[in-house]
Amino acid sequence: MTTDELVLFGTISKPFSFRGQLIVYSNFNGISSKTVFVKIDDSYVPFKLVNSSSYKKNLFKFNLFEINNEEKAKSLVNKEIYIKKDELAKNEDSLDFLINFNLYNKKVFVGPVISIMSRIGQDLIVVDYKNKNVLIPFAEQLITNIDKEEQILEMDLPNGLLQI
Repeated sequence: MTTDELVLFGTISKPFSFRGQLIVYSNFNGISSKTVFVKIDDSYVPFKLVNSSSYKKNLFKFNLFEINNEEKAKSLVNKEIYIKKDELAKNEDSLDFLINFNLYNKKVFVGPVISIMSRIGQDLIVVDYKNKNVLIPFAEQLITNIDKEEQILEMDLPNGLLQI
């Protein structure tokens, strides 16, 4: 399993019950996988997803195999959950197809798109820029080209945006 095959699904927010259930924050609509990968100390640890259900807007309840008490659940709080790229349930009008695209600013490589944040009024793309997550507004006036075949997103970003 390579990290290129994985996509950030969400983050574990908190335990839900004393039985080890977890609340996961995600911008995705659902999950069709039976295995998730939790990033623990720079490693992607696979967990069998026993059950998942929508809880509230952008929140899911997860039951992971062998996470069966509150103490184990608390140890996973604030950890990122990854899933195989081809196992995401996506909206047709979603920008999720941009995940793993390479972002270029005026023909200069910036970094890979690692996730999408849908916000009221403004969608944001999260880019790994010099080992930091940078939020960039996904605005039509900034986009110069989207090449789906080569997985390239070209933008004309305002000066200083990457230094924020």
